[in-house]
Amino acid sequence: DAMLVAGDVYDQRSVTADADRLVFQTLIRLAERNVPVVLIPGNHDSAVRLDALAPLLERVGTTVAARVRRPDGGGMVEVGSRDGTDTALVACIPFISPRRFSDATGLFEDVGKGYVDFDDGMGRLIAAYEGAFRSDAVNVLMGHMFVSGAQPGGSEREVTIGADYAVSPTRLPKTASYVALGHIHKPQKVKGAPGHARYCGSLLQLDFGERGQDKSLFVVDVAPGKPPKTSQIPIDVGRKLLDVDATLDTLADVAERVGDAYLRVNLSIDQPLPGLADRVRDALPNALDIRLVLPERDEGRERISLRGLSPREQFTSYYSAAHQADPADELLDAFDRVHEEVSV
Repeated sequence: DAMLVAGDVYDQRSVTADADRLVFQTLIRLAERNVPVVLIPGNHDSAVRLDALAPLLERVGTTVAARVRRPDGGGMVEVGSRDGTDTALVACIPFISPRRFSDATGLFEDVGKGYVDFDDGMGRLIAAYEGAFRSDAVNVLMGHMFVSGAQPGGSEREVTIGADYAVSPTRLPKTASYVALGHIHKPQKVKGAPGHARYCGSLLQLDFGERGQDKSLFVVDVAPGKPPKTSQIPIDVGRKLLDVDATLDTLADVAERVGDAYLRVNLSIDQPLPGLADRVRDALPNALDIRLVLPERDEGRERISLRGLSPREQFTSYYSAAHQADPADELLDAFDRVHEEVSV
């Protein structure tokens, strides 16, 4: 009957043409299947940009609730079921920074006024939406927020999942048919919530902090006054993120078993050599991150004072301490050339 997108439509506020193309094509395909979409911006999105696009996206069946609005002023989106028998009321709470809470909720008389505590303010905002729920409707709260106790997926921006941004699970509405949450990238049910509340998680492994995580989306079947039934649908497409251990001699073997996955390569070597990254990417074109694994440091190595040393000797001392090996002659020659150029 409808697709709900609980924020982080994009990964970055500075949007590429490829990202736009993917989003717009997806929304058009949903419109062609008569599936209305309701979406809110997350902390990764530009709310101003999505707000500007809202009139255009409305033409393809997508309602963008880019700003906090009163329930009777656009904050509550009404969606009819495909068979015309039921109506859903979707209360939309896009991402709100604690620093701008009062500005974001300025349309409410009793929410932002005298605001001191983010958790309390969010509780009052949620309560205002809950007050507009109807007994004859499917009442849904969709919000992009960090609920205390939620387990991060590993790729979230840490500043937005700290105590200053935390909302107690008891603040979530008791009378909601379902609470659809975005912001935490790991799919999970919200512990301590008075009703059925869930994070759907990210659709893709966003960085190597999420490697190995299974991704999914949730189909929620619900009728007015009845508890929801959720079905988790695994997402088995897209390119995986893998950590691989390798040496220069085993790169070809690694290439045969990783397919098209994006890679973080832990390369074991005796000492750094010029052109290592190029050699790795020649064998593994999808290597995004190359980490050198060097022999254990000799903690007993004598510390040398850099005072009185020439620039070349200082560089040699630094390189030996950092890499547990002496720099190659061609590297020292390159250092001399660069030092001569900047010293002119």
